[in-house]
Amino acid sequence: MIDISNANIESLVIHKIGMKAAAEEDPKRQNFYSKHEIQFIDEQTQYILNSFFSLFLKAPELYRFRDDSFAVKEEVARIFQQKGEFYSSSIKLAEKLYNVLDENDQTYSEFYVVYFSNCMVDDNMVDAVGLFKSESKETFLKILQNENEVNFQAESGISLKKIEKGCFIFNIEPEYGYLIKAQDSSKGDNVYWIDKFIEAKVIENEYFNTESFLKICKEFNEEILAQNESVKNDERVKFLQNSLNYFQTNQTFDEKQFTQETIGNPEVIEAFDNFKQHYSRIHEIEAPNSFDIDETAVKKSKRYLRSVIKLDKNFHIYVHSRPEFLERGYDENRGKSFYKVFFEIES
Repeated sequence: MIDISNANIESLVIHKIGMKAAAEEDPKRQNFYSKHEIQFIDEQTQYILNSFFSLFLKAPELYRFRDDSFAVKEEVARIFQQKGEFYSSSIKLAEKLYNVLDENDQTYSEFYVVYFSNCMVDDNMVDAVGLFKSESKETFLKILQNENEVNFQAESGISLKKIEKGCFIFNIEPEYGYLIKAQDSSKGDNVYWIDKFIEAKVIENEYFNTESFLKICKEFNEEILAQNESVKNDERVKFLQNSLNYFQTNQTFDEKQFTQETIGNPEVIEAFDNFKQHYSRIHEIEAPNSFDIDETAVKKSKRYLRSVIKLDKNFHIYVHSRPEFLERGYDENRGKSFYKVFFEIES
């Protein structure tokens, strides 16, 4: 368990990260470095900032620095060894972040480097370095009052409920690459925070193993079963639902038991095993044959572990569960196939 509710922010500096796409034409769009750390943070602001930064502790994944990681790992280690290097290291971290941005990057953002003390990691009290990047702004109304009236003006600022990128690097197990909590809400081609900036790899724990295996089931269904003309859509639906049911009703995973209960057909089991090995090589993971099932990963996977039955160009049937309520047939008079859907309540 990780808890920073009683942590102290001992050092904080904020730099501006420039827009690469416009930096050459306009020097003002380059990085702007604060001349010093923020000198004083009162108790109320400490509480607000802790709540703000702790949003990144909700992500279930845990990371470590990769063996080939360099810049961030080196600067964080220097900070832990000598707190007096905090400010100079924050400049180097900002430079590293700017260097990994895409040449067409159009964002002008804030980069926070924070030193926390009194963080709880399981039963250990440790220090941590936090790195955060805010990109989007929100408009809010500021209320103004003078002797004659109450008025307002629109201002732009950072939402305390959202920050795009962040990580905590805890000063524990440095010989293994520290312990890192990281998250990036970016999508598409703009995902660089964890892989290119922090240079971290996910720790293959129970959460990771559970999520990975359910992804294997999903992709096997889409890439292999969907291309097999002898496998009907309702059979694909049952495979995904049986897979999810297995993870919901068992505390530990056993691959042999899983394939017998969810697949059964020896030829399909062999195809599944081959696909799993291929997936493991491509994604460079171990995919063990047995592990403890993580309930949080199962709940998260339910969002995407569903089947879509596409009927010509007219209809799509989204099946989240209960494939036994779906019946496939053929109407000889019309010369067309059909699906019959049973339900209890129409909402």
